[in-house]
Amino acid sequence: MADLREKLDKLRADAADLALMSRRTSDPQKRALFERLADELAIEALELEQVVKLQSRRSGHSDMDKVVPLQARPDRR
Repeated sequence: MADLREKLDKLRADAADLALMSRRTSDPQKRALFERLADELAIEALELEQVVKLQSRRSGHSDMDKVVPLQARPDRR
């Protein structure tokens, strides 16, 4: 279980890093690439978070205080 939480934390950190890189780059192609990668990692993190929650419920303990809410970004066009 701890291994999954470590992977979840890494996915979240990587997604945040890519989002930051996207905001900092001046190249439109790189910006779009970093945004897509950040979105993909954020989705993977959410999926993994669901697995961790399910396993926590099965094992009888909850780490709901550690869950970071997903914040919606403005629509990108």
